[in-house]
Amino acid sequence: MNAPGALNPIPTITRLISSDSHIIEPPGLWVERIDRAFRDRAPRVARIDGSDWWIYNGERIGSVSGRKKRSGGMADPAQGIASKGAVLTHSTFDDVHPAAYTPSEYVKENLADGVVGAVIRPTQGITNYCIDDAELFGAICRAYNDWMVEFCSVAPHMLKGVAMLNNYDPADAVRELERAQGMGMAGGIISVYPGREHAYHQPCYEPLWAAAAALQMPLSLHVLTNHNGPYGVPFPQVDYSLRVNADYWVRMSLADMIFGGVFERHPGLVVETSEHEGGWVPYFLWQMDWTYEHRILRRRQQVATPRRPSEYFHDNVYVSLIYDQGAIEQRDRIGVARLMWGSDYPHEQSTHPRSLETVRTLLAGVPQDEAEAIAFGNAAQLFQFDRARLAPGPTMAEAAVSLG
Repeated sequence: MNAPGALNPIPTITRLISSDSHIIEPPGLWVERIDRAFRDRAPRVARIDGSDWWIYNGERIGSVSGRKKRSGGMADPAQGIASKGAVLTHSTFDDVHPAAYTPSEYVKENLADGVVGAVIRPTQGITNYCIDDAELFGAICRAYNDWMVEFCSVAPHMLKGVAMLNNYDPADAVRELERAQGMGMAGGIISVYPGREHAYHQPCYEPLWAAAAALQMPLSLHVLTNHNGPYGVPFPQVDYSLRVNADYWVRMSLADMIFGGVFERHPGLVVETSEHEGGWVPYFLWQMDWTYEHRILRRRQQVATPRRPSEYFHDNVYVSLIYDQGAIEQRDRIGVARLMWGSDYPHEQSTHPRSLETVRTLLAGVPQDEAEAIAFGNAAQLFQFDRARLAPGPTMAEAAVSLG
């Protein structure tokens, strides 16, 4: 083992914790498990022109993900690049790999990939944040969280679920966060951007911030959880211009919280940004500090927080990334202790089934201690994994033999 801080061209990474993994919800999850009063309005799967779509209120709000031929496709050169025609072929839930919704198979696939701990978030549940009926959405959250607890129960030391929280009723979100912690969940998801009318500097969220801090439950700002649809538009209108600017929404919410004094009032609150990568962070921090110094302190255009915005970010915000080499190169400015890696399994851009190889390449040239922190240690600390109980990190062949 190299001394702390020593340069290591290819870090010795033998096991990973994915700070951002997913499952694929079974088609009947909400219509079968939601409170009976809401079953007629719950999100459901409908087959349209040969493909399965998630439907709410007569509109498409999601498509099938985790398909066998596309899951991990961006990390697997052997799969090649699908043509436009191939992308648009029919897809149904039958095409989804069973490991995406079967706990025992999920564990096998991750261990074989070197992932010994996974922090799990929803897939369709993410875009369900466009449903702004507070009572219905609260019931959607409870049904998903109950199912997720059951999913993780097959290996609770390895699998940690993140609870869906009711963005439209902060009091209900507090109750659900407390319930989620009691069931062994590891944090909660709130909308990456709730809109200006409901921005996170507003007083109505104070009980939620206080509860999350007291319970030591980090809150996730995950891509696609905008209150008015993925990337701020209804699902069918999503295009690539919106995708490449996804970090806009998380920057808005973090700035609202920082300039609004949320972290000053709740220093124990932790927020993490998921699937926005991290190369945008250094400029964002510079811009916030410049604004603080020149517009707030000098011109007194707003009441100033006692500390510079970047200080709150470094103390209260974690950043989860998948492939972002730029973020790794700027890790000192972002904060090594705040960077985490995630596989995004079982989605198309997942690093599965080459996660160890991908992470070792991503972290080439990073000192061993820093590489271990990004690939394993930071997530272990934030999400309270018992490191002693996690697998030692077998190779793919060893995992396949041991698991049968």
